[in-house]
Order: sequence, then C-alpha cells, then structure tokens
Amino acid sequence: MILGSVLIVIIFLILLLVIDFKLGRRDHLAKQRFLPFDLTTGNYQLYKNGSPLYEDLCQDIANAKHHVDVFFYVINIDKAGRMLLDSLKKKAREGAEVRLLGDRLGCYQINKKVRQELEEAGVQFKFAEVPKFPFLFYKINRRNHRKIAVIDGKIGYFGGYNVGRVYMGDSSYFQDWRDYHLRVTGPVVADLHKTFLDDWGLAAKEADEPYIRNREAEHTVRIVATDGGELEDDLFEMIQNARVEILIGTPYFIPTEMLLAALKEAIDRGVKVHLMIPMKPDHPLVKEAGLPFMYELYRHGGSVNFFDAGFYHAKLMLVDRTFAYLGTSNFDRRSFFLNKEVNMYIYEDVFVEDLRNAYMDDVKDARALDEEWIARRGLSVKIKEQIAKLFRPIL
Repeated sequence: MILGSVLIVIIFLILLLVIDFKLGRRDHLAKQRFLPFDLTTGNYQLYKNGSPLYEDLCQDIANAKHHVDVFFYVINIDKAGRMLLDSLKKKAREGAEVRLLGDRLGCYQINKKVRQELEEAGVQFKFAEVPKFPFLFYKINRRNHRKIAVIDGKIGYFGGYNVGRVYMGDSSYFQDWRDYHLRVTGPVVADLHKTFLDDWGLAAKEADEPYIRNREAEHTVRIVATDGGELEDDLFEMIQNARVEILIGTPYFIPTEMLLAALKEAIDRGVKVHLMIPMKPDHPLVKEAGLPFMYELYRHGGSVNFFDAGFYHAKLMLVDRTFAYLGTSNFDRRSFFLNKEVNMYIYEDVFVEDLRNAYMDDVKDARALDEEWIARRGLSVKIKEQIAKLFRPIL
C-alpha cells in the first residue's frame, strides 16, 4: 500500500516536471531574443591554454582607460577567479566603469561576501538567468553559457574557457584542459559588446550602447549570438555545404536526428567527417548519451576520436578548410535549444587553417573509436547508455 502511494507520488512529480518543461519551452520560444549581426572584420589571437589567456586578459584589464565589461558562465573563487576579480576591483578603484556578469548557477561560488567586496571596490555585478517561477524547472536548465570580455571597445575575448584553477590544467583528474579562446580586435568587438550589453540589460534592467573605439581589421568574420534557436539550422546548412571535409570538436556530442542524418549524407557524398570528444567526461551521463550517435557515425564511415591527454572542452566546426565556427556552443541539445551561446563564424582561409592545425595537433593525443573499443566497453557503460537516453533533451 505504502509502496503504491510512493509510486503514485513519483509519477505525479515526473508529470509536473514534464509539464513545467514543455510550458517553459513554449514561453521561451515566445520571448526569444534575436541579435542579428552582419559580416564584419577582426584580427585574432588564439589560445589553447588557460594560464596565458588569464594573464593576457588581466593585463588588458590593467591597461584599460574607460570601460571593462566581463561575462563568464563559470567563475570559481580560487586562484584563477581571484586573479580576475582582483584585476576588476583594482581597475574600478582607478575610476574605470567595470561591470561583471555571471550565470546564476554557473557562478554560484560568487557568494554574498564576494559580491560585497566587488561592490565596495566599485565593480557593478549582476547575475544572469536567475531561475524563478513560473516554469522553475525549465529555467534551472536554461543557462547563459556565453563567455565575453570587452575592454575599452577595442579588445574582445570570447570562446570556451570559463574561469577557474581547473581550466589552467591544475587538476589531478583532468590534468591538461584543452579549449579554444580568442582575443579579437577591430569592428567585430562592437558586436561582442552588443551581445554583452543585451545580457546586461536584461539582468540590470537598463539599456546601454557599445563603446566603439577600433575599426581597423583584416579577417572577415561574423558574430552569431543564439538564444535556444537558430544554431541547429545553421549547423545543418554548414554540413550540407561541405564538399571535402568536416572537423567537429566538442566536449558533448548529442546531435539531433536532423544533424546526424546530415553528417551521414555528407559521408555518402564523399566528405570526410571527423569528430573529437574527451575520453574523460566532466558530467554524469553526457558521454554515454552521445555514444550511440558516435557508433552510428563511425559505422557509417566517420572518424571518431577520444582526446586522452586531459579534458577536451573546445567547441568548433571546420568545413573544407575555408569556413569555421568557434565559440561557446557544444554539439548538444542543450546548446541547440536551451542555452544562450555566442560563436564567431570565420570566412578566412588563413584563420581557418590556424584552427585546423590546432585541431590536428590534438588528434595526435587522441584514441580512435573502433569496433574493438565498442566491444570492450563494460556493462556499466551499456547500462548508462540506456539511462542517458531519458535525459538527452537536457544534456
């Protein structure tokens, strides 16, 4: 009797969560924010390691004259996070306008004490995407996954890196943390700033204009800021246009049926499709949720590799050595349909070749998925693969 009552309660709670998620998704779609940006230009510097990225970012903050705007999905309060926060506080005390934005769940370590320290130094701080009723379950899952910094309207940073000690390779479990991040200059910085200001405006309930200072650049690029839409269609078009080669790097590979079918069709017309993901997962079930798709892609003629020299967190796709996107979007349904993301679409051969060389260097530290690997996976992996199917919409 008691067991039956407990089962009824569990079923009722699951139904409530499903209804919350579906209604929340409908509300989200009705309020989606579109930030259309045209082709523009910019220069770049590519980072593959966290330490030099943080050092350069903090130095650019130290050199700022007027404005510093920073947003990260995750800021941990450790030596890396303290280095960033100390740089921002010092610049605010010098009289610059400094604004810091963090995702409410990703930046949970920025507690009341830390926020008070920031306020006392003159740093304006806000949380983005604070979960609240109605549709609480949906809003908990809907995150702002962007990472943007803009200094004086002249220098911009964005890419896959969050802020924390682990992202510097200072972790006994993950060891080296492989990611890609860009420092950019030129007109593209204004579009990054507009994306930050849209998020800031929602959190602070105020509007502002980008501080534009630098218009010199060389490479043709476009910023694409998504809000739980557009990305699936954009990726589909990129895959359809491929004629020679597609390289995908992502920590999580949970494609939609449409995108998986497009990749298989590309293989059928002679395109070489390469996928790289990390050997070690950083969240429960995310690897197992993607493995059936990887088996299908591999057996259709694609190449799948597990990066095994640390953790692979890069997010990029390169097509035919002439086009690429790089940014914050994973190749998963959370990035396609839930998160706010920001990517750069790159249309310059030399720029793309730099990214391709970085990708191929990482392939050297990867283990190929093959029939032997599939056959040798343990029972626990097989069980997790089945369980993970239930959670794909939020992974």
